[in-house]
Amino acid sequence: MSIPSNGGRQALVHAAFAAVCAAMVSVDAHAADTAAKEVCYGVAKAGHNECANSTCFHLCSGLSRTDHDPTEWTMVPQGTCTQLGGTVQRAPLACSSSSAAVAPSPKADQVAGAALYTHGDASRAVPACAACHGADGNSDSPAYPRIAGQYASYVTEQLRKFRARTRENALMNTAAASLTDADIVNVAAYLSTQTPKAPQTPQTPQAPQAPQAPQAHASSALADAAGKSFSDCHDCPEMIPLPAAQFVMGSPTDEAGRFGNETQHLVEIAAPFAISRSDVTFDEWDACVRDGGCNGYRPSDEGWGRGNLPVVNVSWSDAKAYLAWLTKKSHRPYRLPSEAEWEYAARAGTTTARWWGDDIRRDYANYGPDECPQQTRCGGFAAGADKWVYTSPVGSFPANPFGLLDVLGNVWQWTADCWHGDYQGAPADGRAWDEASCDRRTIRGASWANVPSFVRSASRAAVPESLRADVVGFRVVRETTPPVLTR
Repeated sequence: MSIPSNGGRQALVHAAFAAVCAAMVSVDAHAADTAAKEVCYGVAKAGHNECANSTCFHLCSGLSRTDHDPTEWTMVPQGTCTQLGGTVQRAPLACSSSSAAVAPSPKADQVAGAALYTHGDASRAVPACAACHGADGNSDSPAYPRIAGQYASYVTEQLRKFRARTRENALMNTAAASLTDADIVNVAAYLSTQTPKAPQTPQTPQAPQAPQAPQAHASSALADAAGKSFSDCHDCPEMIPLPAAQFVMGSPTDEAGRFGNETQHLVEIAAPFAISRSDVTFDEWDACVRDGGCNGYRPSDEGWGRGNLPVVNVSWSDAKAYLAWLTKKSHRPYRLPSEAEWEYAARAGTTTARWWGDDIRRDYANYGPDECPQQTRCGGFAAGADKWVYTSPVGSFPANPFGLLDVLGNVWQWTADCWHGDYQGAPADGRAWDEASCDRRTIRGASWANVPSFVRSASRAAVPESLRADVVGFRVVRETTPPVLTR
């Protein structure tokens, strides 16, 4: 994704902008594949016409010109029609079987298609669809359709329509604008080769239960286990010790705003550690520079001020330079948090979308507008207790149960992890998941410029490690009982 130097806030939406791919498979009654006539009937949602085109999407002819919310329609991948009680037939019933001829296409490169689908292309602002639809097109979230195994000609035609704006959808028109003919053909070819998985059978709804206290305050024992804050030196960040513990990382499939790269899994934080109470501030960074550290780099504050505001416009390597200075000054080994450590600290024993509960609230975090159709270049927003259009001084909002400030909103925070599109193969003990060759790092927490779907404990994004943006900062970690380094 291209990030203007004075508007780096859109870097935070690499994963979020990837959500535009969810609209890619919206229904279109005039897009039936002429090369494959087999269609599936009988499993449309209640109240919908029982018709589907040959790509096995439920649709009604009346929806041919309008994209609707993904929750209003369902998709049946190839090979799952009869599993869901549907009937395979050879021709559409109520839906048009005609389709405009697809222009000749360049030869498909499935390897290139897989790379673009999985990672996108930051230099051209091309989103990574895998962030929402999963690494193989089999999303585990009902908000994002499973697109594995879809006919290449259908996907090709729809992406071309979005690019030409003959099919209107704010997100997809923006996402497809930079796609070349080869990009479209490659991605379509890749998806057509993926194996679709049948959606899980819905569980029988349970009887309503009496309201419970918010889960955000349910794990007081773990929250109480956080130790007393300390600082290793006059200019060192204030640190809060956290205990080793198990927690569930990721988000449940029914969490509002969820992306497809947040599969829940159990993580055992194997060792206690301490994490900074807040993001590193300009005061703390500038102390490093005055002391001859941080490579002498003085990041721009964008005119918003320095002092107790979180430092911004620092790359992953810049953060490492600060950590090297802090380690030398304190004689204690400091580092960036792993992605698992970050989420463990941010959740503080809670299981809700945010540490204070499921609903977004401006009295708990500094974030962007409530709605922004294009998901990028949304800008800041001030309302209610959130009085800051841009960054806010650390400590302007309540701390989470561990006593940590601004774990959600204000600025994204670098982690030590190399970016991975899903959690398959992730360390189970909370260690950083790194690679020998890595040019994109995982950031967490969202920022002053994000819509609510990113301001969640499980939300994650990827940006180049060289990025210096006005929406990205960092916090630091060290083990609570490390050996004192030799002087």
